[in-house]
Amino acid sequence: MKRQVIKGSMLILKGLVKYFPVLFEFLLTVFKFIVKNLVSYRKCVIKDNLNNSFCDVYAEDDRNQIVDKYYSVMFRYIKETIMMLSFDQKVLKSKINYHEQDRWEGYFNNQMSVIVTASHFGNWEVNMVAFPALTRMKVVAFYKPMSGSDVEKIMFEARSKFGLHLYPIHLTARVMQELKMERVLYVFLGDQSPLNMNGVYWNTFLNQHTPWMTGAEKLAKKYHYPVVYLSQKPIIASDVWYELNFYLISDDSADTIEGEITEKYSRILEAEIKQNPEYWLWSHNRWKRANIKNLAHNKSFG
Repeated sequence: MKRQVIKGSMLILKGLVKYFPVLFEFLLTVFKFIVKNLVSYRKCVIKDNLNNSFCDVYAEDDRNQIVDKYYSVMFRYIKETIMMLSFDQKVLKSKINYHEQDRWEGYFNNQMSVIVTASHFGNWEVNMVAFPALTRMKVVAFYKPMSGSDVEKIMFEARSKFGLHLYPIHLTARVMQELKMERVLYVFLGDQSPLNMNGVYWNTFLNQHTPWMTGAEKLAKKYHYPVVYLSQKPIIASDVWYELNFYLISDDSADTIEGEITEKYSRILEAEIKQNPEYWLWSHNRWKRANIKNLAHNKSFG
């Protein structure tokens, strides 16, 4: 019953986007007002994250402006994700400027897989779903299961709509072993709070002692895969939503020292966040497993 209600709600949203776009925009504006001003969704988490990250960079008024911008960006992401449900592949591709396609063709022609490290800077939901429409390589991503919930099943269908192959995160090593003879583009989201703190890599990131998952780095080293960082630059006031660029982190990861790939990833991401902080996922409690009490006023940005 719950699954039918959720699917029915998604059909209604698709209909609003396609046939009643003005009404859809109005309802989204009302929802944003409720979430931001009446519910104050995760406002304490957002403010704490910004205060700890930028206490010596932005004054309090400036940090409050970032909070306001963040809510607008969050609803931009929600709007894009809902609209994507009604898109065909051609329309979705038109929303993304995709650079360096020759790099992926080179990997494909050389029968080489590659690891893409992504982040919650920009709308990763839209860009990950779009990847299979942008490359000839098989695109594989890993996700954290939600105990077989109806929401998970429906999101799985939506995310795999254009050919994205999804696997539970605990199967990562097994899947990569099984696919080692294929040309695969593996997508890892690295800026999440680690579920398992064993073997994490620690550094100072955004003024705070931060743990990083190292699974992508270890697997890249094991298989000698190149690693790139995906930059998802939002485009303002345009029919195009995102500009995708790729920064090479390592050509042959087996030649890197321990922690080198994760460190480079974190620095590229940190630079993006500092340039446009409102586009990162501040409502995610990124540091919940790290002890930051004594580091809140640390002046070092690593």
